Amino acid sequence: MTAPGTIQSPVLRGFFPDPSIWRVGDGYYIANSTFEWFPGVTLSHSRDLVDWRLVGQALTRSSQPDMRGDPNSGGIWAPCLTHADGLFWLVHTDVRGWKGSFKDVRNFLVTSPSIEGPWFEPVFMDGVGFDA
Repeated sequence: MTAPGTIQSPVLRGFFPDPSIWRVGDGYYIANSTFEWFPGVTLSHSRDLVDWRLVGQALTRSSQPDMRGDPNSGGIWAPCLTHADGLFWLVHTDVRGWKGSFKDVRNFLVTSPSIEGPWFEPVFMDGVGFDA
């Protein structure tokens, strides 16, 4: 039996990997990886961390980035969601392949004044690594 006021795990039921959660005002926002699936980066909203509502995806155009040719289980990994200066900021990795222990990755930043979008075109972040 769960105590009153206790949140059950998982917070979101289903396939919502690599959660990045941020509080803005009286709401909570969560971004999740979508790998090679398009549109990319699932976004949800909650006021109480219990009841969640899907608000959309951040990457809805093939230019954000173009994932054609990404391998199975590649694509968009581990987005990092923040909010500052009136904008939502989302950094994400596009995994284009791997050979041995090395991964071919690109990192991008997209922003939007609203969690529901539209999200601006990506800015390429010249760096290595993944899982922002």
